[in-house]
Amino acid sequence: MVKFKDVQFEALGEFIRDLIKDPSKQVVFRSGDQKAMKDLLRGFMTPKDKTWEEITIVPHFDENLVAHIAFPFTGDVEETIVTIAPDVGPGEDYTFPDHYKIDPNAGPPDQKKQNRLRAYYSRLGDYVMSRCK
Repeated sequence: MVKFKDVQFEALGEFIRDLIKDPSKQVVFRSGDQKAMKDLLRGFMTPKDKTWEEITIVPHFDENLVAHIAFPFTGDVEETIVTIAPDVGPGEDYTFPDHYKIDPNAGPPDQKKQNRLRAYYSRLGDYVMSRCK
């Protein structure tokens, strides 16, 4: 399983919203064109410990009445457990992305709508990335 770093959650979420609203923008992902998909995604994230050339992108579009259950790669789960809660020693901190620390409903009334959109775009980006981490 490929992990990513330097993920621009808000920008990715905004891109995803735009893409799923317009079928013509989905063509690159529905066609399976690896180069074109990677070229689009490069602006939002970087593969961790791998190159773009080594990985394969498998696009998936959720459907209204279909439940897709994605089971994580066992090696990734065990690596994370050993990192955050090893048998010996304190382990590393387990932190959430910054967009989970922001209250989207805080601030003056004229800022709330923008704060909510930014938080939601970040959440859309996180939704997509949760399936590839």
